Amino acid sequence: MRAKALLFAQAAGTKNPLALLFCLSILITPVSAWSQGSAATEAITPAERSALSPSRNMLELGSNVAATACASCHGIDGISTSQGIPHIAGQRTVYLHRVLQAYRARERHHDAMNQATGFLNADALLAVAAYYASLAPARPVPASDESMEIQSVSSADPFFDIRGAMKKCSKCHGEDGNSKASGMPNLTAQSAEYFIHSMKAYVNDSRDHKLMKKLVTGLDDSTLEEMAVYYAVQEPLASETKGDGDAATGRAIADQHCASCHGGDGNASAKDMPSLAGQDARYFIKATAAYREGKRQHEAMFEAVQSLGDEEISDLASFYAGQEPFRRNVRAPLTAEQWIERCERCHGVDGNSTDPRFPMLAGQDRSYLANAIQAYIGNTRNNSTMHAMSDPLNQSDIEQLVEYYATREPRSVVYMQLPCEDTVEE
Repeated sequence: MRAKALLFAQAAGTKNPLALLFCLSILITPVSAWSQGSAATEAITPAERSALSPSRNMLELGSNVAATACASCHGIDGISTSQGIPHIAGQRTVYLHRVLQAYRARERHHDAMNQATGFLNADALLAVAAYYASLAPARPVPASDESMEIQSVSSADPFFDIRGAMKKCSKCHGEDGNSKASGMPNLTAQSAEYFIHSMKAYVNDSRDHKLMKKLVTGLDDSTLEEMAVYYAVQEPLASETKGDGDAATGRAIADQHCASCHGGDGNASAKDMPSLAGQDARYFIKATAAYREGKRQHEAMFEAVQSLGDEEISDLASFYAGQEPFRRNVRAPLTAEQWIERCERCHGVDGNSTDPRFPMLAGQDRSYLANAIQAYIGNTRNNSTMHAMSDPLNQSDIEQLVEYYATREPRSVVYMQLPCEDTVEE
């Protein structure tokens, strides 16, 4: 029994393109579970397969459709001259075809695209996809700021963009959030949610601390969130300030007043509860006294500590300072390289996909890439895989990915049908 195989070649203006051989079964068998749930992963249809090596008539029809319905925005050469409008020259055939189908069916919402595709029949959609896929792709526009591109591809520090904001924190709380100064709290071992809550408490005056209010007020929500994750993923160390209280007595008091919320050993499990294990004893005493006296406003904490005397609070402080703190189960953010590695699973090395169902990202318009990612994050583009991939991205991640792919060299792909022997028992 004779089957078919696909040979495709990638080229970037060279006369000797790299050629790789793929059996057709790769493109028609079910995809792995992690990428299911998207129309992009559906098997290639016979009509789409024919468009991978289009005839002259198909390309001529596609050119006519492009001139009538597409060129005003995307250009007859598929290279956009307006920010936010994607380049489609050299884009992958099946991807283009399925995107056009989605616009025609109103599964993707964009007034101009819905209108442009609304009157096109199936043959026209397939032909114009094949036409634009056959064109030479746009050359990448160099980064306007060379440092941005270098940072996007070489940084091994996912917290690069908040290092400046954390300098003032480091003076009191240490570079990694483990303070060496007596009377200063460790910021490690806390959930990101609790860190953000406590910082905002300084801003809204439910915690009375003028310096902290001044420092935190200058930070936006995005920076606060990144700082919270940074401290949460650091390895916590127990404070060297153990205090002068009786730790054994402190344990008994903790069992009665604190364990239900903060854990038996001071390692809290709830995201809205702080861990107390390993905390600086002097800081613990100041904070607990502030709750007791109403300087820190928290009804549950006031009820828990209002009956405690100074000696009992000192005993509690020594008990918790002597406990081993554990890092919360918080995943460290990915570096730029790690994000790129994940993108390569579908979009290929440097954004040059070899599967015609997935779009080429190399050399794409920056504004369009950024808007597309935001659409997947907001789930206004219906693709479950891309939503799951994009949702953890912060603004810095998006900027780095956009700059990386916009500056990669795009490569055209040509598919050809070749015979392939496949022995099957009748």
